[in-house]
Amino acid sequence: MLLLDIDTSILFDEATMQTMDQPTLLVERMDGNKRFMTMRAHLRLKRLVEINQVIPVTNRTVEQFKQLELFQIDAKPKWAILEKGKLLLKDGKPDKRYTNWLRQQQQTTSLDTILSYLEEVEHLAWSVYPAEAWTERINRKHQTIHHVADEAKMLDDVFKDVQAEATR
Repeated sequence: MLLLDIDTSILFDEATMQTMDQPTLLVERMDGNKRFMTMRAHLRLKRLVEINQVIPVTNRTVEQFKQLELFQIDAKPKWAILEKGKLLLKDGKPDKRYTNWLRQQQQTTSLDTILSYLEEVEHLAWSVYPAEAWTERINRKHQTIHHVADEAKMLDDVFKDVQAEATR
């Protein structure tokens, strides 16, 4: 499962978009600002979300996350981690089972407890992107993917790895 820090990857501002020689899509409007991504990255990300292989991670609140059209219209993820790891969404809503699990485990919510919960209920192994954004945030076994210029190709490689793993 790819933990994708969307605050430090994939999305870019209008000024960056105007310098790109690739087709782009507007995927977020928030506080008068627009965020874009390449069409190639969008298609690959959508494909990974459809097979439940990406968890977007963001500092955004629920209200801000809902303004990100990418994950509300085009590719609705099963899971999303918001508010710096303080909130877990399942199918776009706060996960009540996670809240109950926290109570039973006598834990407080954090990125680490969310990952523990997801490991338990989904039996997941983690890949993180971009690796540079995760150095201090994750202290469990994981595979790192370093920041690359062609994020669409990176997403395509992740998809191919998932497909290869499924056929083993």
